[in-house]
Amino acid sequence: MLASSAVTALPPGLMTPAFDTENIHSPAEMKEIVFQTAEAAGLVGKKRWSVALPEGAARTLIITLESKPESRRELYEVLAWKIERVIAAPTSELRISRQRLSPSGGQERYLVTAAHNAVLAEYEALFESIGWQVGLLLPRHLGEAQWLIWDKAPGDKMLVSANRSGFTSVVARNQEIILVRTYACEMESRADELHRFALYYRDRLTDSAGVAPDLQGFLVFGNIDRREAESAVRDALDQSPHLIDPAEFGFNLAGEPIEFDHLAGAAGLASLCWQ
Repeated sequence: MLASSAVTALPPGLMTPAFDTENIHSPAEMKEIVFQTAEAAGLVGKKRWSVALPEGAARTLIITLESKPESRRELYEVLAWKIERVIAAPTSELRISRQRLSPSGGQERYLVTAAHNAVLAEYEALFESIGWQVGLLLPRHLGEAQWLIWDKAPGDKMLVSANRSGFTSVVARNQEIILVRTYACEMESRADELHRFALYYRDRLTDSAGVAPDLQGFLVFGNIDRREAESAVRDALDQSPHLIDPAEFGFNLAGEPIEFDHLAGAAGLASLCWQ
């Protein structure tokens, strides 16, 4: 059971999650809502936090290097060049986190998260005004993906994290993220776009012997019909991956005024911090 929880719907127009434009339109109003939500959860006295940023405020990508850099400086230079090509912003304006992944096909791979300094400064100023220390600021989908990364069972697992402008899909294998894609689309076309992503996943990760990847399960969060998502993935892969129930993670939310969708990202990041 949860020790404490609270959720508050934001009024329209208060926040517009975006990568390179203003996110929080009324810091004073947002501060009041955040404080009241923490107070309702009985956590207002806590000072150290992890924060799952709304989708759109940061970007996640996997960068592959054709050859291993000879020095740390060369590594940073190559990563910076590739990041600027994908994101179309100078790395001097970005805050970047990097995580080395297992090599694939003899190539070095890195999981990269990037956010604009100005956008992160909005969130940091908000939390500082409340007196909070935020140790980890990452996009929501990376927190949600932790629930799949911790799973040691064989086979791939897919996350589908829907948001107001579309969805982000993440695929984990052997307790690492191996694929990330974000789609901007209308509500009625999400299942079609997910079908396309599943095809992309199959084609991209089919090995040289023609063996297709083995998707064992997938997890769906947000405003997307789970059965439509399930049908889209199964039709694309001609497989029957298991639709993961949050109860499988040991959460008992019976009688709670909150859903697992509301807390999965933040809880994943919080758990990541104390591991």
